[in-house]
Amino acid sequence: MKIEATYDFNIEASLLCTLIYDPSITTLQIEPELFVHAFHKQVFQAITALDQQNIARDEITIRDYLVSKMRVNPDDTENTLAKILVFTPSASPSHFINRLREIKKIRDIRTALINVQEGIDTGKSANELEAALLSFGLKIASNNSLELFTMHQASVLEAKEPEFVCKDFIPIPKKTVTIFSAGGGTGKTFLIIQLAMRYLVENPAEKAFLWLSEDAIGIAKERINEISNKVYTQGINTHNRLFISADPTFHAIHEENRSITSNPLLHKMKIKLKDTKFIVLDPLIAFYGGDENNNSHARQFMQLFTQWAAEEDKIIIFIHHSTKNTTQSRGASALVDASRAVYEVDKIKDSDGNETNSTKRIVSLTKDNYRASKYFGGYKKEVVIFPSETIVKKPKVIEYISIDDELGIS
Repeated sequence: MKIEATYDFNIEASLLCTLIYDPSITTLQIEPELFVHAFHKQVFQAITALDQQNIARDEITIRDYLVSKMRVNPDDTENTLAKILVFTPSASPSHFINRLREIKKIRDIRTALINVQEGIDTGKSANELEAALLSFGLKIASNNSLELFTMHQASVLEAKEPEFVCKDFIPIPKKTVTIFSAGGGTGKTFLIIQLAMRYLVENPAEKAFLWLSEDAIGIAKERINEISNKVYTQGINTHNRLFISADPTFHAIHEENRSITSNPLLHKMKIKLKDTKFIVLDPLIAFYGGDENNNSHARQFMQLFTQWAAEEDKIIIFIHHSTKNTTQSRGASALVDASRAVYEVDKIKDSDGNETNSTKRIVSLTKDNYRASKYFGGYKKEVVIFPSETIVKKPKVIEYISIDDELGIS
């Protein structure tokens, strides 16, 4: 590929000339990365800065800003600005912008291919090379589908209440993310397995997947058996419907060159779980990978899962460790802000802090964007987590299957 195919200085100059001669044209929809020529970048930076300061932009103000504020050599400024201003401005610069975007895509593809070739030359594994290509492909797909926003006419919209599952136990909203926060030893895993099994009872055609990375898979099986013997035993068919994994997790995001990048394995996970509606990930922090107290990292992480849930009609539940000696979720507040419902689980204790009931837990609804409280019966109640006796007669053995290694993370 010729190097010239990755830039066009004439189009860059034509666009800048248009911006200089027509101050009414906004720069908000023009990405600085479209410019390759070093001086063109500086001129565009000066134009943007003048706009932000509400200073009229023209040849003189731009020249003064380059020299006084950006410390560009006066002679270089004079000569290069003169070369830009000889081009013909356009009444509609969109064709310049679109062409520069096309060229930038070519640059990006060229860079990605060079990186892959360097990976081959330095002996990177096939999985690493595949991950790099997949990550780049996802970036292209995301950019191509990017839309600022969609405007809907309110008068023709259909009003719709949020939908919930498990309304008679612990209501969980559909198409979004819910967080359960609790400390160690509170029985949150037992509760979440029971919740999944109740979901399967309500939805006999659906599947549930629980990634319980902190417990051995045999422990999960034992809890399933106990729930099947004491809670739900009326012909629950979980064969090829209830899936468990205790495999090591992967980080859905990671920091790279001071920016946050999504892990291509998340895309593989989405493909693997395409036909699964109910998804539990335990614990949240095992999938995070960013700075636990950084709200920007947390927002980007949660956005990956809230979008997934909304676009593919998923129920995604994160189990999150609480701050020590409390039931409140630890880490960045954006983790909680992005979820539509948050439940906190705690033991029932007396005034001295001693547990007084071994079968129940206090479950508190501490965030309720979709009004789960009308099904929950308020915001706090005691819930039977460990049944002491059979609730439904005629026990039946629950079958389950472990997720295989198709995610490539084991």
